[in-house]
Amino acid sequence: MTTASSQSSTIPPEQIYERLRALVSERLVLTPEQIAALRPELPLVQGLELDSLATVTLIAGIEDEFQIELDLEDRQRITTIADLIALIQERSVAH
Repeated sequence: MTTASSQSSTIPPEQIYERLRALVSERLVLTPEQIAALRPELPLVQGLELDSLATVTLIAGIEDEFQIELDLEDRQRITTIADLIALIQERSVAH
């Protein structure tokens, strides 16, 4: 019998990416082109052309969605969507 504790608790990167895409679509006002351009290598803030309010909205949404906390140091080290995915994956294991 397989139990949940015997399986890895890490969220797969593809699942994180899809959840981030959904979150961005729901919480931010972006053009279809901006949403279509979402790729792991995309610079997060500059690539999505986020202003400070949109950035705060996105961070709050990520914290809610993934039940993690992103402090200032975390936000400074996140450059791309791939960086964000890696951080979420790291924190989901530590949870």
